[in-house]
Amino acid sequence: MNKRVLITVLSILFLFLFLGIWKGYIVLNDVPPFILPPPEAVGQRFVDLIADGTFIREGWVTLYTIILGFSIGSALGFLAGYFSARSRTFEEIISPYVMVIQATPKVSLIPLFVIWFGLGMPSKLLLIVLSAFFPVMVNTILGLRSIPEDYSNLMTVLKASEGQRVLKLELPMATPLIMAGLKIAMVQSVIGAIVSEWMAGDRGLGYLLVYGSSLYDANLLMASILATTFLGLVLYWSIELVEKKLLFWHESKLAFTEGT
Repeated sequence: MNKRVLITVLSILFLFLFLGIWKGYIVLNDVPPFILPPPEAVGQRFVDLIADGTFIREGWVTLYTIILGFSIGSALGFLAGYFSARSRTFEEIISPYVMVIQATPKVSLIPLFVIWFGLGMPSKLLLIVLSAFFPVMVNTILGLRSIPEDYSNLMTVLKASEGQRVLKLELPMATPLIMAGLKIAMVQSVIGAIVSEWMAGDRGLGYLLVYGSSLYDANLLMASILATTFLGLVLYWSIELVEKKLLFWHESKLAFTEGT
């Protein structure tokens, strides 16, 4: 049997095992549905919320906020990382401020953002930007500084221009670590979006969690958690797909292809 097919079959079997344990625990312990609803009830509620457009409307709000905040945060992180890698002076100037922001729990900033910007998009967007910034910046610095010195010397011998050095050497060689930073940033962006909607939002999947909690509606809560998980996986897989397209030449991708 093909290895990929085997992995798929085992993953499906594990899912059924998990659902069986979930259902069995409820039946054996007579757990009330308002505490832990059965999987079929959660699945039905999930389908109903898609059918009536609730998840489409609220999911789009969350998706738009994540993509916008992730794009801004990643772009700023890349620029800060690039100039930090090229200039020790620039890195020493911004590092203390970046570390202070990173060390501060992001959740603790939300009440302050609400006072400054009110409920809605600005507060959510700022939290996501801060969440995405640091992973991309750090991995950009590591990627650029991990380029072998011999390669840089070769570009000097070949009298390559600054543009050629960036496009032909620095970006390709740093891309694996930059993509790793982008994947981490995407995960952090999804978490930031849900938490910000939970605490300071009036729309989105995070707001549905608050709404379900206020109603003690376990079905709505678990269906919303399932929706946020699915959204996070899709966005993460999107970054992985871009990574595979860009790094088809890289040894890690070649090894992965040979293994499958």
